[in-house]
Amino acid sequence: RAARVVVPAATDDGGAALFLVDPAADGVTWTAQRTSTREPLHDLALAGVRVAAGDAFGDAAAVRWLRDAAIAAVCATQVGVSERALEITTGYVRERIQFGVPIGSFQSVQHRAADCWIDVQSMRWTCWRLITRLAEGADVARDTAVAKFWAADAGSRIANAAQHLHGGTGVDVDYPIHRYFLWSKSLELTLGGAMPQLARLGRELAASLPREPA
Repeated sequence: RAARVVVPAATDDGGAALFLVDPAADGVTWTAQRTSTREPLHDLALAGVRVAAGDAFGDAAAVRWLRDAAIAAVCATQVGVSERALEITTGYVRERIQFGVPIGSFQSVQHRAADCWIDVQSMRWTCWRLITRLAEGADVARDTAVAKFWAADAGSRIANAAQHLHGGTGVDVDYPIHRYFLWSKSLELTLGGAMPQLARLGRELAASLPREPA
């Protein structure tokens, strides 16, 4: 267990700050969560927890930066999960024989795998743009939405394709590909899904267009 937990919270002056909380302090409750990915996650509840003045730092801008950095980390994780799922899948279709030939020689399978590769690259570069812009101290509101959209949308598409191209083997829990499906789906939901990000970008684009005079 961590020695301290960083908790963002509102302050009395209407702003926000980051607080270092001792997991063993009075009023702190940890509840283990059962997840589909089998990650060791816990629900953290705080009730009347007090921290020392030296354990409070940052402001609302620091809270926003930490949130955006966490989003970038989730997007980067989705890139890695999806890339590995595609590697396992391409290895499988090279070896799986049907009608006397590897199924990877079928054009429809090749097209599906190629689409997945394009999706991985789209996730990778939108994630890198978010990370780069964040490091530059730029406004990353739009970059965050774009990276979240690709990580959620393309990640889900790759996970589904990996399961599909494995056929019945994909549902065998003794074979690893199902773990990538579950992890990808968990990351997609953590990011809030793809469509809300697309709707947000659409609203921003519509608001930026010049209006016709009445």
